[in-house]
Amino acid sequence: MEKQATEREDDGDSNSMDRISNLPHPILHHILSFLFQDEAVKTSVLSKSWRYLWCSRPKIEFSETYFGGNTEAFMSVLHNTLQRYYDQKLYLQKFSIAMSLVDSEPLSLLEKWIPRILIDMGVRTFDLSSLSLKPACFDFPSVVFEAESLKHLYLESCKLNPKPLDKVLFKHLKTLSLKRVYIAEETLEKILSSCPLIEYLVLSQCEGLKTIKVNKPHNIKYFDFSDYLDYRADRDITIEVEINVETLETIRIEGAPNWFQSHHHKYFPYLKSLYLDNVRLSTKSFDSFSCNFPCLEELSLFFCSGFEEFQVVIDVPNIVSFHYEGDIPRSISFTTASSEWKSDIVVWSNVNFDYDASSWCLKLNELLKALSESEISLDIQHCMGNPHVEEPPNLLVADNTCGGFYEPVVVGHLHLSLSGHSFFSLSALMNNLFCICRPRVIRDRYLYADLQSEWEREHTQLTELLCEILLMETETRHYLWQRDLEEVSTEAFDENGVEWNPVMGTSLPNNQSVQPIRFRLKWRELS
Repeated sequence: MEKQATEREDDGDSNSMDRISNLPHPILHHILSFLFQDEAVKTSVLSKSWRYLWCSRPKIEFSETYFGGNTEAFMSVLHNTLQRYYDQKLYLQKFSIAMSLVDSEPLSLLEKWIPRILIDMGVRTFDLSSLSLKPACFDFPSVVFEAESLKHLYLESCKLNPKPLDKVLFKHLKTLSLKRVYIAEETLEKILSSCPLIEYLVLSQCEGLKTIKVNKPHNIKYFDFSDYLDYRADRDITIEVEINVETLETIRIEGAPNWFQSHHHKYFPYLKSLYLDNVRLSTKSFDSFSCNFPCLEELSLFFCSGFEEFQVVIDVPNIVSFHYEGDIPRSISFTTASSEWKSDIVVWSNVNFDYDASSWCLKLNELLKALSESEISLDIQHCMGNPHVEEPPNLLVADNTCGGFYEPVVVGHLHLSLSGHSFFSLSALMNNLFCICRPRVIRDRYLYADLQSEWEREHTQLTELLCEILLMETETRHYLWQRDLEEVSTEAFDENGVEWNPVMGTSLPNNQSVQPIRFRLKWRELS
């Protein structure tokens, strides 16, 4: 009976496979198009009808890494595969290749086949990736601009038509992604003006550009520009980005300080995500924050210069998350109708809290008050220069200043990235922080128990010092914030890394395994 049941089960599987195998080849090819090349090849063992089906699927993927440095084998397989498709006049939906783009023979072979792939095979997605970080050396054939069927173009480490461009025929293009590509401004402008259907535009570490203008009537929804000093030959060129496209939903700009300015002149009614990293902001940039982003949900500002010059009022009625990293801005405030939103703030500082840090505390307190309607996560990146101070510093000035003039703000999570602190310097730091904020959870990004290396032991000692400060006996408490601290509990991440578990007593865990530590604080309600 068990044997018969097994046979019936096998027959069921076989019948299911037969039903799939009997589907028309276009449908089977569509199924195979969702698989990687090596996965598609494995389907040849399913049945006789599947044996050679992968050889004609409309998706080709090649990587030179699969051939372990055997260039001849790579060239042979590439040529034979493309020749088979070409001879059988097979339709090609996607062609993807990753190679070093250095050796002349593979490049010559690729240059020979690109016109056939783009024109004769009617490819819709062409993806050329580089396996090396060397500057662009491959002149991509200009026939690409005649590929009318092309919808998605991804190019890396090549030169794209350095000569003046007469016409662009791929009017169906929706995606243009260029990474480490040399492209003249005139060529880029010609492409953008000739391809109104482009929705996704990425320009990463490209050379040949001084000004990037995205201001024609377009359907662009995603714009991503990045520029890094290490990859550029013309390091002295300042790049300017101008964006005037109302359809944009996402803007990402990454660069080096003082390299370019980003001008946002127009109203962005559909923009949901704005990400700026190392961008020099101008007056026009800040003006756009006040009224141009009615649908903005995510705003990210990392190490952007210009905040020290302007008072910024950000009007984002539908904000969901705000991310900021860098020095404390001079003045920033939010106008929003959102009832639930999050702010993730990373502040860098080398302030000496052993002495008067009132100016730094005042700026941080003002920033936290501007974000007080959100769920705040605060990360202090602080380096102390004199870790061997053994005498307690004079904390009276800092304590009275904080206690007398600052209004503490509730902070959900306080992350500490500390270096070079003694007990007294850490006490001064925590004293100042607790006078301007009330964290519910505290965790050093490097708070671990029972670590062995010198660097690990330093952070273990900081964990112990922090525990000593927080769990100080009632009779020894003499700072204003300590009177408001009602309860402190310690939690350790379990060995499986699944959940936080309370630590019994007041001592830190001392196990063989590494355990992240955090402190949960309960404060007296602020009046």
